[in-house]
Amino acid sequence: MDEVKCTLLKAELIAQTAPQIVSIERFFDGNDDLGSIGCNLTEHPGIDTFRNVLVGLLSRHDIKAVYAQISELDPGDGCWAFTDTIFVVGTISINELNSILSLLEPNEVCSGEQFGIPSFIQQKHQEPVSVVWWD
Repeated sequence: MDEVKCTLLKAELIAQTAPQIVSIERFFDGNDDLGSIGCNLTEHPGIDTFRNVLVGLLSRHDIKAVYAQISELDPGDGCWAFTDTIFVVGTISINELNSILSLLEPNEVCSGEQFGIPSFIQQKHQEPVSVVWWD
């Protein structure tokens, strides 16, 4: 884990009002902490797999942005911020997104309207928002 990037990310996030939201690229930049996402999985596919799949979504024409909502800013010494919720902005169907993310074993992939969309994302984007979460 890149300690400097971790410290900078936490400082950036602490300055935000709740919910704390960060781009998926920023969330993974310097992050190799398995506990930062998907920690409930019996067989964690690895942080590189999470990074490749979630950041890889941005290469699609039907996805405009991907964000992580921080659930726990500072879970402990040597730990990256923790997320259990990802917002995917774009016109991709829920079924297709669920298929792409199946390797990551999310508990739910649903419409943002069902889950609730943070105002930051609503103000920045006009496209539909899907929510992916792990418990």
